[in-house]
Amino acid sequence: MLEGRKFQIFADQKPIIYAFKQNPDKCSPRQLRHLDFISQYSTDIRNVRVSKNVVADSLSRIELNSITKSALLNFSELAKAQQNDPETVKVQQDKSSSLQLALKPCLSTNSDLICDISTASSRPLVPESFRRLILEQLHNISHPGIAATAKLISSRYRVSNKGLPDFKIK
Repeated sequence: MLEGRKFQIFADQKPIIYAFKQNPDKCSPRQLRHLDFISQYSTDIRNVRVSKNVVADSLSRIELNSITKSALLNFSELAKAQQNDPETVKVQQDKSSSLQLALKPCLSTNSDLICDISTASSRPLVPESFRRLILEQLHNISHPGIAATAKLISSRYRVSNKGLPDFKIK
């Protein structure tokens, strides 16, 4: 449909407009591949303000249905799983642990979560049955890689050190 036809690409990103005019040595190999792919169709890229580019604006918005279709973390189920998880019970009973554990009320549900309060923010202990769900939810936001995903998870949740390396991210 596009082959052999001249057309313009309207973008709300100013840097891409000048990308074809800059020195290729300044680009990363990934950027060069992307520019090569785009240039196979057209190099006539024009800037349009976001408010005037209705198509790009509507495509960039997340639909409510796409949010609700994914499995959301159910904090009342997490609280129940914490009570039944042998590793969580073992950590609670270990007095030599550096973790400072406390029951924190979850505002969205009427349940209390076992949280580590040794850092600036309270981080719920994650039982083994919830590790995959939390990993997938945080990883699938932007697919940052295992190191960045592990850092993201550890900033929000308390997962045992042996919990993350077992995962293979899809």
